[in-house]
Amino acid sequence: MKKSISIASILLLVAGIFFVTNDAIINFLTKTDIEFYHFIFYGIPIFLCFPLYLFINGNLKINLECNSYTPPIIRGLLNIPLPFIGFIALENIKLPEFTTLNMTAPIMGTVFAIFFLKEKLNNLTYLSLLSGFVGVIFVIQPGFDTFNIYFIVTLFGVLLITITTFIVNKYDYAASSVGFFLYGGFFVHLISIPFFIYDPLIVSFFEYFLIITASIFINLAMFFTTSAFRIAQKHYASVFPLAYLQVLWSSIAGIYIFNEFMNTYAYFGAILIICSGLVSLPSQIKQIKESD
Repeated sequence: MKKSISIASILLLVAGIFFVTNDAIINFLTKTDIEFYHFIFYGIPIFLCFPLYLFINGNLKINLECNSYTPPIIRGLLNIPLPFIGFIALENIKLPEFTTLNMTAPIMGTVFAIFFLKEKLNNLTYLSLLSGFVGVIFVIQPGFDTFNIYFIVTLFGVLLITITTFIVNKYDYAASSVGFFLYGGFFVHLISIPFFIYDPLIVSFFEYFLIITASIFINLAMFFTTSAFRIAQKHYASVFPLAYLQVLWSSIAGIYIFNEFMNTYAYFGAILIICSGLVSLPSQIKQIKESD
């Protein structure tokens, strides 16, 4: 179990960097004429590389077969609105704010873990989540002049993400990590085709390069995240706060690449959120010992 938790943690840390890289590229592309369906459509070849590789190796069929098709298909359908939410949110709020709001996912994940997975949490996990929750409040600043309705749009996307990760953890027996990944990306790529046909767009070489780069990172991030939560088993809540460290990467990208700054309250909130991710590490160790 210790090895599984370590692998899950490493996968989430790497996935966090990949997610932020993808979001940074989307943040740049929202300033162009590219819409979410153009972005997804041009990324289809990257997504298809994986099943093509499995087909050549003769392993595609076995990975598409599921003990239960309902969980991976529902998860795939829930993924459909996420690119649209990401594009419309990043077009109206700053990258660090977007990433920070996405860090409410561990808080939502804990609610799922307590009521649906029956996990036994320790005081460090609660401290980690409390620190993260307070940090998010400082970033959102409800009632302040900086409040933006697209904060709510982002939070709705976070809820969908949390449900998809919960499905992978709860129904890990339904499909392999590869199976969850393939079904998770199939529907969102498929639906981009009619949108692109209705509103085609020829992109520049540089824009195409950015889209391909983002597609590689987001597909790797999705696969790593799916694998992490599938093998995390009964440690869903304590592993999830590691995602909080995305705030650090996003803040760096926002400042040095896009010259996007948050106010003092928001940065204080970001610090609390980063601390939440750091506190989650000893909480994992304690939870592992208590389950042995």
